[in-house]
Amino acid sequence: MKEHRPIRLALLLALALGLAAGAPHRLAAAGPDFDILIKNGLVLDGSLKPAFRADVAVKDGRIVRVAPSLRGPAARTIDARGLYVAPGFIDLHTHVDRALPFPEHRAPLGYLTQGVTTLVGGQCGTSAWPIFEKASDQIRRFTEEGVGLNIAMLVGHGSVRQLVMGMEDRAPTPDELERMKALVKEAMEQGAVGLSTGLIYRPGLYAKTDEILELVKVIAPYGGIYHSHVRNERGRLLEAIKECLAIAEGAGVRANISHFKVMRRANWGLVGEAMRLVEAARARGLRITADQYPYRFSNTEPYSPLVPAEAWRGGEPGLAASDLSRAFARLRDADLLELYAKCTPWTPLSPPHLDFLNGLPRDRFVDLVASAVLEGRTRGAANERERALFVRRLGRPEEARAIRAAVQAYYDDVGAENMIIAVAADESIQGKSLADVAALRKKTVVDTAIELELAGTLAVPFNMCEPDIEAVMAKDYVATGSDGILPVYGIERPHPRSYSTFLYKIQRYVLERKVLTLSQAIRSQTSLPADIMNWPDRGRIAEGAAADIVVLDLKGIAVPSSISAPHRLSRGVRHLLVNGRIVLDGGNFTGTLAGKVLGR
Repeated sequence: MKEHRPIRLALLLALALGLAAGAPHRLAAAGPDFDILIKNGLVLDGSLKPAFRADVAVKDGRIVRVAPSLRGPAARTIDARGLYVAPGFIDLHTHVDRALPFPEHRAPLGYLTQGVTTLVGGQCGTSAWPIFEKASDQIRRFTEEGVGLNIAMLVGHGSVRQLVMGMEDRAPTPDELERMKALVKEAMEQGAVGLSTGLIYRPGLYAKTDEILELVKVIAPYGGIYHSHVRNERGRLLEAIKECLAIAEGAGVRANISHFKVMRRANWGLVGEAMRLVEAARARGLRITADQYPYRFSNTEPYSPLVPAEAWRGGEPGLAASDLSRAFARLRDADLLELYAKCTPWTPLSPPHLDFLNGLPRDRFVDLVASAVLEGRTRGAANERERALFVRRLGRPEEARAIRAAVQAYYDDVGAENMIIAVAADESIQGKSLADVAALRKKTVVDTAIELELAGTLAVPFNMCEPDIEAVMAKDYVATGSDGILPVYGIERPHPRSYSTFLYKIQRYVLERKVLTLSQAIRSQTSLPADIMNWPDRGRIAEGAAADIVVLDLKGIAVPSSISAPHRLSRGVRHLLVNGRIVLDGGNFTGTLAGKVLGR
């Protein structure tokens, strides 16, 4: 046997050399330990814990390590020294679902540059489906074609009701209610996360409590959530809150009150009693939360005429839908359908949309076409006919007195100090109140309002007050929701919230007014909305969580969007990760569509 030992030694030596030679190739094949390593940042993990220094490692779309110091090869290392590392922000309340399917909106920079990585759409009772397409159609499109951030979709009660009943002001028949329940169930089975209502908008305002309750019961077995724009946000706020609580309790579901606030000067302070109602319900075990946008003015397009419509039109109303309806009644059905298709943005008309139109009684179909035709028509000072009629009425002493009385009554309610000039030929008055401008010009508020109206001035009524906003914001059950849209950049005049909500809240209420700590603000924009939506793996910097991460330069936050110039992107987000992929790098969009459709 001894004579074979040299041969065995040679074989072992060759094997060892071969293993050594192959080792580098095997290491290269295994790849780096991490896809992304964020080092030296101050971590705000989504809880109320103060910021702490740590490294965060990402692999395969998940956070895999959070530690004081991490070492190991990474495909990309981000030095976050002097920066804050937080979960990506979750916008609990948006109206993006009708615009997001269009390719030009698929990467919404207005939200990404705020640090938003997830949007909840289909709010206030309006969703893009089931009238225009199915929930499954949108989910398939976003999955196959890509979307820039995560999206979760609610089914809108108003859309369901319109499909079954049109705009009729009555209770549904038993058969109609069953059809509505079937549509809600279908949406939930296809991927909706809950039901929303908009009970101040048509047709939602026509629905009684028992109708809403029956539909909310449908989402309960699926673990769905009920989001509600309650029935009144002014003097009857408490009744509206009680209705929402009763529906949640009766159906046994979680409920979220949309954009929690009270409007108009006479009602300021009432929100305190509304919060006590919510807190009593929470104390007895109801899962009630709310969202809020941090602004004193509302509406998707917040601009308001300085002269109220009743004073502007008086006894000589402009062209109304009823005028067109009478004219259109003579048209054939085919001509009406062609006219509708040309006027509605939802073209080509989907099969569910055509079924909806074909199921309408003729008079309702005629009214719908008339409304669609009028949708884009200019009114008020921009309409030459209405302008001429208004000026003529000002020249008649009796009618002029009526106009001035109506304008005065309006400002007795709103407050001239709360009407802020947004866009004016004289830029020096932009940002000033109507009361300030009247004092500068040494004229009455009424005469100043009429003068500015005829000059094409745009103003914004500040319908909420700062103490109410701050009181609501301080509650640990109130998350952040922009109530924003996806505007066409530079064309429409949207509320600045579509570009600035999340960083504006940090800048104004953390850094300037010190209403919240930084940890409180971050929690309200991350882990709290994630908990409200029942997403335990979102809204946190924690091992195993989805890698939605914002790297924020707190000192570099800038929110230039304003009522005078809304189309301006926020600054301060250095890097943004969506599902572990870099979407903003150095503040610049990478072109990556890394979002997903989130379910329950």
